[in-house]
Amino acid sequence: MPPWNHIHPALVHFPIALLTVAPLLVLLGLLWPAQRRGIHTSALILLVLGFGGLLLALESGEAVERYARATPALLAGLRDHELAAQWTTLIFGLLGAAFAVLWVLPLLRKRELSRNLELGPLVLWLLLSAAGVLALARTGHLGGHLVHDLHTHAYPEPPIS
Repeated sequence: MPPWNHIHPALVHFPIALLTVAPLLVLLGLLWPAQRRGIHTSALILLVLGFGGLLLALESGEAVERYARATPALLAGLRDHELAAQWTTLIFGLLGAAFAVLWVLPLLRKRELSRNLELGPLVLWLLLSAAGVLALARTGHLGGHLVHDLHTHAYPEPPIS
């Protein structure tokens, strides 16, 4: 297995994909009421997996930062990317928790919510998730800037002889 810092570029694509598709599944569930429960269950699974991927991406990004050859432009770019990643993780943590509450509520009540009571919070959640996806895209863009424009590559420290 490659060093932890080398896995970051491969790892970050999973949460991007999972967290971008989850809101689409929520929307699909709203449009297809007969299959809503199953589709929303899939969305919840993607949110949980995507959030876990964000946490791993944050950790592996810290390893990259430790090994990166620092220049003033690179340090500024790393700071911006890290802050964006932290905000994105917070946003999707809150979105995931909110969606889990919406998903569990009918189970606790032992009956489905009325259409109006369910629709409002889900539409609001979808609007907020659009902001989350935009934050995710910005974080990815800043990471791409580090790699492609600032030529950031993390190399492990040479072995001590």
